[in-house]
Amino acid sequence: MESNFFELSLEQEFQMRLIQQSAQQMDREQIMDLLVQTSRLLMMKDNAIKNLIRQGMLA
Repeated sequence: MESNFFELSLEQEFQMRLIQQSAQQMDREQIMDLLVQTSRLLMMKDNAIKNLIRQGMLA
């Protein structure tokens, strides 16, 4: 496995910087809402990947 397999691309690093700047302007409630939404989306992504693997589309 490549050593940079899990590293972010330059574009993703830029997106992270934009997210950091946006988060600094949010209040606690907005950040908590964003965290919950992000966690839900990551779980949905995990489920999609698992389903694709079960169907033999990945692997």
